[in-house]
Amino acid sequence: MNSKKILLIICMFLFGLTFLVLISAITIKDVSSSPEEIEPGEVSSVSIKIENILEDPVKNLNVKLDLSEVPFAPYQSSSEEFLEELDDGDEEKFTFKLIALPETASGIYKIPVLISYYYGNDNETKEMVSLISLTVNSKPELKVSSEDSVLIRGQDNEITIRVINSGLSDVKFVYVETSDSSGIKFLTNKEQYIGDINSDDFDSVNYKIRLDSDASDLINLPVILKYRDATNKEYIGTETIMLKTYSLKEAQTLGLVVKKSYTLYILIGILSGGYFTYRTIKKRRLKKKREE
Repeated sequence: MNSKKILLIICMFLFGLTFLVLISAITIKDVSSSPEEIEPGEVSSVSIKIENILEDPVKNLNVKLDLSEVPFAPYQSSSEEFLEELDDGDEEKFTFKLIALPETASGIYKIPVLISYYYGNDNETKEMVSLISLTVNSKPELKVSSEDSVLIRGQDNEITIRVINSGLSDVKFVYVETSDSSGIKFLTNKEQYIGDINSDDFDSVNYKIRLDSDASDLINLPVILKYRDATNKEYIGTETIMLKTYSLKEAQTLGLVVKKSYTLYILIGILSGGYFTYRTIKKRRLKKKREE
C-alpha cells in the first residue's frame, strides 16, 4: 500500500473521530404545548420529546428550560428534569408546567433548552443548547357602538362608530366597513381604516349619511370588522348597531334640537327701522331749520 493511500485512510479515520466527537447523541424530536396558544396568566403543559440517535446509551440526562429572559415561570413544578439512562434509539418525553406572566404581551417567545449528559463509557459531560418556541396569544374581542347623536330624517347627518378592544391582546390593521341598510345613503366611503388598537383602548370613525324622510325610527346597521392579532392571524366579524332616528318636529319637541325663533330677528328689524326713521326725520328738521 503506497503512502498516499495510507495518508488518505488516516485522514478519513481522523475525520470520523472528529465527527463522532462533534455530533450530539441526542436530539429534540418534538415539542408540543397544551394549549397551543397560551393566554397571559394561563398555565400550559410543555412537552419535549428527546431521542438517543447514537448506538450507546445516554446517562444522567438533564434537561433544563432557561426562563431568565422570557415571561414564563415554573408552575407547581421545576424547570429542570432528570433521567438516569436513555438507551440507543429510545425516546423520552419531558414535561414542564409553565405559567405565562399576567402582563405578557402577545407574541412568539424562544426558550433556550440546556441539555447535559454522559455518553457511553465517556465520563466527560456533554452539553448542548437548543431552542423551543411558545406562543402567547388570546383571542381578540372587539365591540362596536355608536356615539350619541341626533339623527334627523330627511336630512344629512353624521354618525360616529366606536370600536372597542375589550380583549387581552392588541390588534392591528383594523378596517371598519358598513353595509347597506334601508333608509340610509352613505355620503362617505363605507370602508375606513383605523390601524392598531391596543388592549383596553378604542378608536372611532365618522360617516356622513343622508336619511330618507320615510326611514324607520330604528335602523339596524351591520358593521364588518377586519383585523389581525399579534401573531398575524386574520379575523373577520360582523356586529350590529342600532340607530335611533327622529323627524325634525319630534327632535324639537323633545328638546334635542333647538327650535329656531324669529322673535329676536323681528325685534332687531323693528329697532333698526325705527332708528333709521328717527335719523331721517332729524336730518330733515335740521335742514329746514338752516334754510329758515
